[in-house]
Amino acid sequence: MYKVNIEDLPPDECERSLRYLAKKKEGEILRDTYFLIDPENSPSQSLKMGYTIVYPEGRTTGHSHDDLEEVYFVISGRGRMIIGEEEFPIKEGDAFYVPPGKYHVTYNAGILPLAILWVTGKVKKEGD
Repeated sequence: MYKVNIEDLPPDECERSLRYLAKKKEGEILRDTYFLIDPENSPSQSLKMGYTIVYPEGRTTGHSHDDLEEVYFVISGRGRMIIGEEEFPIKEGDAFYVPPGKYHVTYNAGILPLAILWVTGKVKKEGD
Protein backbone atom coordinates (compact mmCIF):
# COMPACT_ATOMS: atom_id res chain seq x y z
CA MET A 1 0.00 0.00 0.00
CA TYR A 2 1.14 3.54 -0.73
CA LYS A 3 -0.48 6.47 1.08
CA VAL A 4 0.45 10.12 0.83
CA ASN A 5 -1.03 13.41 2.02
CA ILE A 6 -0.80 16.52 -0.12
CA GLU A 7 0.37 18.58 2.88
CA ASP A 8 3.46 16.35 3.17
CA LEU A 9 4.62 16.99 -0.41
CA PRO A 10 6.49 19.95 -1.88
CA PRO A 11 4.61 21.70 -4.70
CA ASP A 12 5.86 22.05 -8.24
CA GLU A 13 7.80 25.29 -8.61
CA CYS A 14 8.28 25.51 -12.37
CA GLU A 15 7.91 28.93 -14.00
CA ARG A 16 4.25 28.16 -14.87
CA SER A 17 3.23 27.62 -11.23
CA LEU A 18 1.56 30.20 -9.02
CA ARG A 19 4.07 29.38 -6.28
CA TYR A 20 6.95 30.33 -8.60
CA LEU A 21 5.34 33.70 -9.33
CA ALA A 22 4.41 34.32 -5.70
CA LYS A 23 7.67 33.07 -4.18
CA LYS A 24 9.15 36.57 -4.14
CA LYS A 25 6.11 37.67 -2.18
CA GLU A 26 6.42 35.31 0.79
CA GLY A 27 4.82 36.90 3.84
CA GLU A 28 3.23 39.63 1.77
CA ILE A 29 -0.47 40.26 1.34
CA LEU A 30 -1.72 37.47 -0.93
CA ARG A 31 -5.47 37.26 -0.57
CA ASP A 32 -8.78 37.76 -2.30
CA THR A 33 -11.85 39.00 -0.43
CA TYR A 34 -15.45 38.84 -1.59
CA PHE A 35 -18.00 41.06 0.20
CA LEU A 36 -21.12 38.87 0.28
CA ILE A 37 -23.38 41.04 2.45
CA ASP A 38 -22.63 44.72 2.94
CA PRO A 39 -24.78 47.71 3.97
CA GLU A 40 -23.62 49.38 0.76
CA ASN A 41 -25.00 46.64 -1.54
CA SER A 42 -27.66 44.77 0.45
CA PRO A 43 -30.60 45.34 2.80
CA SER A 44 -28.32 44.82 5.83
CA GLN A 45 -28.14 47.91 8.01
CA SER A 46 -25.13 46.98 10.14
CA LEU A 47 -23.82 43.50 9.33
CA LYS A 48 -21.12 42.78 6.80
CA MET A 49 -20.19 39.25 5.69
CA GLY A 50 -17.19 38.31 3.61
CA TYR A 51 -15.27 35.36 2.25
CA THR A 52 -11.48 35.65 2.19
CA ILE A 53 -8.97 33.31 0.58
CA VAL A 54 -5.39 33.66 1.85
CA TYR A 55 -2.95 32.01 -0.53
CA PRO A 56 0.01 29.88 0.61
CA GLU A 57 2.76 31.89 2.32
CA GLY A 58 0.51 34.96 2.24
CA ARG A 59 -1.35 37.02 4.81
CA THR A 60 -4.21 39.46 5.13
CA THR A 61 -3.86 43.17 5.68
CA GLY A 62 -3.41 43.70 9.42
CA HIS A 63 -6.02 46.10 10.74
CA SER A 64 -8.46 46.94 13.53
CA HIS A 65 -12.03 48.24 13.69
CA ASP A 66 -12.82 50.69 16.50
CA ASP A 67 -16.59 50.39 16.08
CA LEU A 68 -16.93 46.78 14.87
CA GLU A 69 -16.74 43.35 16.43
CA GLU A 70 -15.90 40.42 14.18
CA VAL A 71 -16.29 36.65 14.08
CA TYR A 72 -14.37 34.25 11.86
CA PHE A 73 -15.04 30.69 10.72
CA VAL A 74 -12.28 28.73 8.98
CA ILE A 75 -13.80 26.79 6.08
CA SER A 76 -10.59 25.12 4.92
CA GLY A 77 -6.83 25.31 5.31
CA ARG A 78 -4.45 26.04 8.16
CA GLY A 79 -2.88 29.23 9.39
CA ARG A 80 -1.96 31.52 12.25
CA MET A 81 -4.04 34.32 13.67
CA ILE A 82 -2.81 37.30 15.64
CA ILE A 83 -5.36 39.22 17.70
CA GLY A 84 -3.76 41.95 19.78
CA GLU A 85 -0.82 40.35 21.60
CA GLU A 86 -2.17 36.81 21.21
CA GLU A 87 -1.04 34.45 18.41
CA PHE A 88 -2.56 31.01 17.84
CA PRO A 89 -2.90 28.34 15.13
CA ILE A 90 -6.14 28.08 13.17
CA LYS A 91 -7.55 25.28 11.05
CA GLU A 92 -10.70 24.07 9.32
CA GLY A 93 -13.68 24.18 11.67
CA ASP A 94 -12.28 26.82 14.04
CA ALA A 95 -14.36 29.86 14.97
CA PHE A 96 -13.12 32.84 16.95
CA TYR A 97 -14.04 36.36 18.02
CA VAL A 98 -12.19 39.64 17.49
CA PRO A 99 -13.20 42.40 19.93
CA PRO A 100 -13.59 46.00 18.74
CA GLY A 101 -10.31 47.90 18.50
CA LYS A 102 -8.06 44.80 18.48
CA TYR A 103 -5.44 44.63 15.73
CA HIS A 104 -5.71 41.34 13.84
CA VAL A 105 -3.99 39.63 10.92
CA THR A 106 -4.25 36.14 9.39
CA TYR A 107 -1.34 34.13 7.95
CA ASN A 108 -1.60 31.04 5.77
CA ALA A 109 0.74 28.42 7.30
CA GLY A 110 -0.15 25.60 4.90
CA ILE A 111 0.39 24.69 1.28
CA LEU A 112 -3.29 24.99 0.34
CA PRO A 113 -5.43 28.15 0.28
CA LEU A 114 -6.89 29.21 3.64
CA ALA A 115 -10.61 29.99 3.22
CA ILE A 116 -12.35 32.06 5.89
CA LEU A 117 -15.90 33.32 6.33
CA TRP A 118 -16.17 36.43 8.51
CA VAL A 119 -18.93 38.69 9.81
CA THR A 120 -18.65 42.16 11.34
CA GLY A 121 -21.28 44.08 13.24
CA LYS A 122 -21.38 47.60 14.60
CA VAL A 123 -20.99 47.95 18.35
CA LYS A 124 -23.58 50.14 20.02
CA LYS A 125 -22.01 53.11 21.75
CA GLU A 126 -23.44 54.68 24.87
CA GLY A 127 -26.32 56.93 23.90
CA ASP A 128 -27.11 55.04 20.66
